[in-house]
Amino acid sequence: MTFFASKLASITLALFVAVAPVGATAQTQQETSFVMGLMESMNALSVRFNREVCGYILSHPNGAFSSTKVSWGGAASCASLPVVDGVVVVSSWHTHAAWDRGYDGEVPSIQDVEGDMRMGVNGWVGTPGGRLWFVEGQTGSIRQVCGRDCLPVDRNFGDEDFGPVGETYTLDGLYARFGRTR
Repeated sequence: MTFFASKLASITLALFVAVAPVGATAQTQQETSFVMGLMESMNALSVRFNREVCGYILSHPNGAFSSTKVSWGGAASCASLPVVDGVVVVSSWHTHAAWDRGYDGEVPSIQDVEGDMRMGVNGWVGTPGGRLWFVEGQTGSIRQVCGRDCLPVDRNFGDEDFGPVGETYTLDGLYARFGRTR
């Protein structure tokens, strides 16, 4: 058994998340820099193994950020491990696995945004085309922090089959992009 397979076997995915959110606030440059570093490595692994990877960004009293232990999901879902009591969760993060022609993975999903809003935290989403998105957990507004190719990209990534990818979206805008109504 490889080291990677051994680590995967030891991770138990949580079906329910117990989080102590602090309430969504605008991200800082320090948080953005931390997330960029984290997502550069996680997006590469996510694409390589065609599995979503997820976790939470934690804030520490000294102003530093860290991530919870990484959770591995499937090709289109991921459930973060529960956090211990007393930690301060500032945001969620996850990747969208490898590129799939049948899945609009270049924008956060409706479920991604609504999940962050229910938890009251901001969110970060990496895509197979190398985009990084920030989800504002109070309003559901979404914006690209960096565009295509800023994170590791799936070498099989094709054109945006679902139309051009905007720089920003609202939750209603995502509903329209996915052809759904609230």
